[in-house]
Amino acid sequence: MAIYRVQICFPADGILPEDYMCITPHYFGDDAQALADRLKSNFAAFAPVGATKPFKIRVYDAEKAPPSYPLAIAEQAGTPLTSNGPRELALCLSYYSSWNRPRYRGRLYLPNALLGQTGTVRPSPAVMTSALSFKDPLTQSLPPAHNMIVYSRMDAKGYGVTNFWVDDEWDIVRSRGRKSTSRQTATFP
Repeated sequence: MAIYRVQICFPADGILPEDYMCITPHYFGDDAQALADRLKSNFAAFAPVGATKPFKIRVYDAEKAPPSYPLAIAEQAGTPLTSNGPRELALCLSYYSSWNRPRYRGRLYLPNALLGQTGTVRPSPAVMTSALSFKDPLTQSLPPAHNMIVYSRMDAKGYGVTNFWVDDEWDIVRSRGRKSTSRQTATFP
């Protein structure tokens, strides 16, 4: 049984590599392509993503040393998301296996462009519910002998996910930010 690192990327405002916002869950399994295809079907049927938003899924061997090339790829074409606020803004889908403690918990930073709320101090309960619902395409109807795990590099082990939660605080993912295109300057007298 292999441990897979799955990269699920959603483009926003364009299709350049820097326009992609990714989440990387881990799975136990034995068929990388079947997992990629099932995740693609799940996200295409999932309302916040749907059949018109593009995304790319790549499945890697989590235990292989770099460079590691994808074992399987699945993607959906469509019109990229339009980010209606800072790309760095995210909501964290947290999860754990049996115990909520280090090595047994993980997190996925869901792009706010998929959740659709900006300009508020805290995410609304509806947005939190939408973020929590991302557990469904990540875990339901997976191929036989496949399940989502928390992968501990320290232990070199995976633990089956048992619980999910979303809190009411926005998170920042600096790597999703764009490069500046202009600058204003001033002098000090």
